[in-house]
Amino acid sequence: MKTKMKKNHFWAFSVCLLFLGIGNAIAQTTESTKENRATKEVQRHTIMEKFAPDISLTATERQQKRLDRIAEIELRKSVIDTLDISERRRQKLLIDLKYNPFSERLNRTMADIKFEDDMNE
Repeated sequence: MKTKMKKNHFWAFSVCLLFLGIGNAIAQTTESTKENRATKEVQRHTIMEKFAPDISLTATERQQKRLDRIAEIELRKSVIDTLDISERRRQKLLIDLKYNPFSERLNRTMADIKFEDDMNE
């Protein structure tokens, strides 16, 4: 009877260690935040710059384009969040914004918003 109890304690202890280890491993992953994305550096040199330096952008220009794109994404996300649409459609638009920013659905929605804004002015 004692050996069976010891085996049960051993397995319970092993399972607890497993869950604590998984939790610890997950907790150590880095989270992508706005600050991390904004401060992430671009490559100093690109392969295109090696062969055609006159038509490639400098690192500062690429960094500025990247920051502009992040600002545009944040603006579109705030616009999508304020729209009076179903939650399902909102989620689809947010997924399009993240993975396919030039999708037809997203472009159509943004065009409707710009048209309404122009009519109000």
